[in-house]
Amino acid sequence: MTTENPQAPESSTAPENQARAKPGGRFRMSAKKWLLLGLAVVLLAGVGVGTWFLLKPKTNTSASTSRTVQVTKGTQTMMVAFDGTLSPRKQSNVNFGVSGTVTSVLVKAGQKVTKGKKLATVDDADLQDAVDLARANLTTARANLSDVYDNSGSSAAITSAKAQVSSAKASLAQANTNLGDAVLRSPISGTVASVSLEDGDTVTGSGSSGSGSASTSTTSTASTAQFVVISTSTWKLEGSAGSADLASLKAGQKVAITTDATTDKLTGTVASVGIVATSTSDGAATFPIVINLAGTHKDLYSGTTASAVITTGSYPDVLTVPTAAIRTENSKTVVTKVTNNTTATTEVTIGKVFGSYTEIKSGLAEGDSVQITFTRPSSTSSSSSNSGGGFGGGFGGGIADGGGPPAGAPGGTGR
Repeated sequence: MTTENPQAPESSTAPENQARAKPGGRFRMSAKKWLLLGLAVVLLAGVGVGTWFLLKPKTNTSASTSRTVQVTKGTQTMMVAFDGTLSPRKQSNVNFGVSGTVTSVLVKAGQKVTKGKKLATVDDADLQDAVDLARANLTTARANLSDVYDNSGSSAAITSAKAQVSSAKASLAQANTNLGDAVLRSPISGTVASVSLEDGDTVTGSGSSGSGSASTSTTSTASTAQFVVISTSTWKLEGSAGSADLASLKAGQKVAITTDATTDKLTGTVASVGIVATSTSDGAATFPIVINLAGTHKDLYSGTTASAVITTGSYPDVLTVPTAAIRTENSKTVVTKVTNNTTATTEVTIGKVFGSYTEIKSGLAEGDSVQITFTRPSSTSSSSSNSGGGFGGGFGGGIADGGGPPAGAPGGTGR
C-alpha cells in the first residue's frame, strides 16, 4: 500500500523573495548611487594629496655665492649728507615806514632793481603839512631864544629857550624823514621776489622803510613784507642733520653741492651748525645747518632743493675691507681669510666705518685676501626670504646680514 506524502503548502512570502532575488545572487545599485560613491573617492584622494604637500618638509633652495677680495690701504674720507633748500644769502623784506594810501606801485615780481630804485609811493599831502608845521615851530623857537638873549634873561630862561630850539629841530628832521619815506626804495640791488601792494591800498607805517638785508630773514617775515627783494648772485643752502652727525660737523668744513637746477659744480663751506634741535614728524631730533655757496650764481632759484655732502674727516693710510666681509661669531668680530685656496676664520679689530668699507686695526695686513659670502634665494623656491649682503656697484653696497655696521664699529654716518 502506497502512501503519498501530502505536499507542503507554499510560504506566503515566496513571491516577495522572488521579487528581490536577482539572477546569480548579485546586488545592484542605481546609477545615482554609483556617481555619489565616485565623487566621495575623488574628494578623499584630493584631501590626501593636499595634506601631503602641505606637511612635507621644505627644502632649502637658496644658493650661496662667494667672492674673494683683497685688503687695501689708502686715504678714506668720512662724510655727512643731507638735502636742503637753496635761498639767497642777501634778502630784504621792505615795508613802508609811514602810514598812508598807496598812490603807485612801480615794480612787479621778477623785475630787476638797483639799490635806491623806487618801489612804490603813498599820498604825502599830510606829511608835507607836517614838515611845514615843524619848520614854523623851529622859526618860533629861534625867535624866542633871541628875545631871551636881548632881554638879558636868566640862565634858566636861556637853557629853556635852547631846549625848545633843539626839540623843534628834531621834529623838523623827523618830519622830513617821514616825507622821504613816502617813497619806498629798494635797499639792495637784486630781483623783486614778491609784491603784496596795489594802488589804493592803505598801509600802516612800521617806523622803518626796510627790514634790512641780513640773511636771517625768515619765511614768516617775508610772507608779511610788502616787497621782498633778493640778491641772486650769492646763495646759501639750509638743511638739517641728525644728532648722530652733530659732533662731527663744524663751521668751515668743505661741502660739495648738487642740484637739478644747474649742471655747474657747486661748492661751499659750512657757515653755522645749530645746537637747538627741532623735532621731525617721527619724533627724531634734527639740528639746522647753513652752508654758504662759493662764488656767484645767476642760474639758481630760491626754494630749489639741493643735496649737500660735507667732508667731516680725511684719513690717510687706512687699512680697509668691504664691510660685507665682516661678521660676528661667538661675540667676536671675524672675517674669512683666504690663503692658498684654503679658508680660515680670523678675528679682527675694526675701527671707523667709511660707508661700504670698514677700517681694520689688527688681524689682517695689506694684500691679504678675504672671502665675502652672500646668499641669494632661488627663483624656484617655494618660500620667500630676504637676503642681506650683495655687491652694489662693485662692493660698495654690500652689508653683512642684519644691516648696518658690524658689531664693535663706531656709530655715525661715514662714507
